[in-house]
Amino acid sequence: MHRQFLWLATAILVVAAVLRLNGLTTYPPGPHYDEAANLLIARSVADGAGFFPIVEAYQGREVLYHYLAAPLLLAVHDGMFSLQLTSAFANLLTIAAGIALGRALFAGPRGLVIGLLIGVVMTLSFHHIWLARQGFRAVTLPLLQTLALLCLWRGLNARRLKARPLIIGGVFAGAALYTYMASRLFPVWLLIGGLLLLWLDRARWRRRIAQGALFFGALAITAAPMAIYALENPAIFLGRLGEVTQPETAVTLAESIGLHLRMFFIEGDPYLRYNIPGRPYFTPIEGALLIAGGLAAAYRLTRPAIPATERAAYGLALLAPLMTLPSVIAVGGLPPSHMRSLGMAPLIFVLVAVGAEAIYTGIVARLSQSAQIRRSQPLPGIAALTLIILIGGAVTVSATYFAWAGRADVFYETDADLAAAADWLPSARQPGDIVYIAARDRGHPTVQIADVGPVTWLGTDSLFRAPVDQQGLYVFPRSAPPPADWAGWLEAGRLNDLPQAPDARAAFAAFRVPGRADLPLSSPPPAPVRSEYLTLVGVVAPPISAGSSGEIVMHWRISAPPPFADLTPLVQLETPDGHRLSRAEPYLTETDRWRAGETLMQRARVTVPIGTPPGTYPLRAAWVARASETYAAFMADDRAGGIWATVGAVTVSRPDTFPDAAALTMDTRAPVDVAPGVRLLGWDAPPAAARPGAPLPLTLYWQATPHDGARASLRVTVALGAATLWQGSLPYPPARWIDGELVALPMRWALPRDQAAGEQPLSLTINEVRVMLGTVAVAGIARVTDPPPVDRRIDAVYADQIALYGCSLVAAGDDLTLTLIWQALAPIERDYTVFVHLVNGLDADGAILDQRDRMPVAGRYPTSLWQPGEYVRDVYRFVRPPTLDPQAYAFRVGWFWPPDGSRLARHDAPGDSLIIQTC
Repeated sequence: MHRQFLWLATAILVVAAVLRLNGLTTYPPGPHYDEAANLLIARSVADGAGFFPIVEAYQGREVLYHYLAAPLLLAVHDGMFSLQLTSAFANLLTIAAGIALGRALFAGPRGLVIGLLIGVVMTLSFHHIWLARQGFRAVTLPLLQTLALLCLWRGLNARRLKARPLIIGGVFAGAALYTYMASRLFPVWLLIGGLLLLWLDRARWRRRIAQGALFFGALAITAAPMAIYALENPAIFLGRLGEVTQPETAVTLAESIGLHLRMFFIEGDPYLRYNIPGRPYFTPIEGALLIAGGLAAAYRLTRPAIPATERAAYGLALLAPLMTLPSVIAVGGLPPSHMRSLGMAPLIFVLVAVGAEAIYTGIVARLSQSAQIRRSQPLPGIAALTLIILIGGAVTVSATYFAWAGRADVFYETDADLAAAADWLPSARQPGDIVYIAARDRGHPTVQIADVGPVTWLGTDSLFRAPVDQQGLYVFPRSAPPPADWAGWLEAGRLNDLPQAPDARAAFAAFRVPGRADLPLSSPPPAPVRSEYLTLVGVVAPPISAGSSGEIVMHWRISAPPPFADLTPLVQLETPDGHRLSRAEPYLTETDRWRAGETLMQRARVTVPIGTPPGTYPLRAAWVARASETYAAFMADDRAGGIWATVGAVTVSRPDTFPDAAALTMDTRAPVDVAPGVRLLGWDAPPAAARPGAPLPLTLYWQATPHDGARASLRVTVALGAATLWQGSLPYPPARWIDGELVALPMRWALPRDQAAGEQPLSLTINEVRVMLGTVAVAGIARVTDPPPVDRRIDAVYADQIALYGCSLVAAGDDLTLTLIWQALAPIERDYTVFVHLVNGLDADGAILDQRDRMPVAGRYPTSLWQPGEYVRDVYRFVRPPTLDPQAYAFRVGWFWPPDGSRLARHDAPGDSLIIQTC
């Protein structure tokens, strides 16, 4: 029987190798993003990078696979083939270890048969064939788990305490944590198995405790670096898990459990990239054997005559389906996922093999009229049956796999279109070409692993026109086609004779467009908009109906590459009085690699909230470097202006149909009919606290109920306590409403500067209907009405609104403290910003050495709160540069309006600032 076993095991491994190595350089297509990322990491490891235990790039990846692949990159081939070989050999070793594991778990002929059956089922598993041919790190998880169990059981079955297999097994078990996210449940699973064995073999508890100490001690030591890393970097360690467990759209946990129960042999992973959509993990026959194995394992677990280690093996096998838990809780990760369920291997295959062995044993026993298997006799027919199943199954599963791998949709899903473009680019690039590649993921690893030269990434919402003396070579994979308007602009430069995909179409689209080509049609901005790096040359802003979204396009000519890699556009739709309706923040990267003369065409999706009245709304934009929160100021009269600029306008129209009122979200929903055909639906809660002079924002929600004839105007009064904040008609009057229309009106009123402090009721009166909106706690302000002492009186006046009464300066070594005393001369409606520049007093141009730009009192006391006649103490601290003469510095002081950068003019003297030499 043992010789027969070796021949059959060899045959299994030969067939497994053929299924995993045949056509490996062609199938599967790709490489996919994740495979290419693994190659980049493995290359870094081969070059000496010391990533451990997780490489933080690409959402965090365990590193064992990359260390295993690195030697092949150096010795065999610096490309995907080495990763695929790593995966194939890892899976073949898993099968070999699985065969040996069957023998270790179960004694006698039963162990031999179960071992062979494990090998057959794993060999013919579509999902393991698929995994063995990919460059995915997950392939190492079943290998490490199988080796850990094999060594553990050899140590448990030894006649005396053997430390070596137990320690080695613990090392393998700990190393499993360095393979893939699904491994993190493995130590818990092993601990449950250990407790089960301890209970089953209570008579020898001391020996089992000693064995467990060796195994789990080695596991703990091996896993310690990963555990420490997890404690120090929980966001990275658990980041991917958080993404798939808390998405915006997901199935419920109960639904996920049901999907995973079906995954075994009814309906499996729906994701084409990882599976034939819906193909279960096991065939129907294997599924029946899985159920039979579960029943047989449960029965044998309760049989005292069976050795304790075998009974523990049955117990662990019964727990194998629970190792799908990482996939079960990933309710947002397209469950069920056979990849995240990998932790159930190898023991899920043990369960199938136990079922097959139990049925086979029963049949043989019945035919031989014997109730038991005689361990000294080989099982009749096992070799022939194994070979028949092996060869027939191999032919079937091979045809199934290659049919899947040859599909056109799989070609595109695996990023093979980008790979084809990367192979094509070196021969297609001409002198003067700037290569632009569109991809859903900028910096796509599938292109990065190829030698394609410099590339500018487009994403799916940006496009560049090359500088006038060059031309752009544009590549668009099937997954990131150009929008229709850009496709029309590109069409004249379309290239033909491109590589073919399996559907006999070009694998990707490519265009060559000269930099002198006219841009797509656009409207010029209402006023010049330019910064140090960009100038707006046009905007495309189609009408958008309320409750929907649309794309606007901005054309920015690049004057100079910015010093930031993450310069990001912010695009806001606002009401005419400055209330923000929505914001878009398109993602850009490598902005420091822009070229002077290029023109960026940037799309942004603008959302118009439900209930927005019809009309024209300003579209405003800003540019900010995300990491440093540095805004690129727009220029006004050749100097820095505001950080926001009006770039265009969007016409908002009524929707064709109005949604139900429940579609409006609001803090307080309290419907009340206030006039014929007019219903107040509710409002957003006012701020809980405010200061006198501060704005009080409030959004009111309305509905036009059915009404014959024109709706009458409303007399609206908003009061805070006894003070009337506003009185008038709605800015979008009911006379313009139509039946069913929803109206959201964001409004804002300033509290009187002499508003009494304390809790004040906020009320809304519409005609004769009074509605209580809530309460506002009005804070008291300790206003200073007597002039504070100063070292120097100045009496500079800015725009008849603000006076610089005087200043004081304290110099302690190089530390300079400048105290400014302001006085409000009139009510101030805007929140102005102070600029204080430390300048070289001997420099005729007053070059800025350091500066502070902020609202008064460190931003805590905006000018709109000031009451005429009050004084405000405002302190600024500087450190004198060591190269500056202690007597040669001065301060330039003034005010500006941040939205457009305009400065307040001096009323008492020419200019818009004051130079303070000394105080």
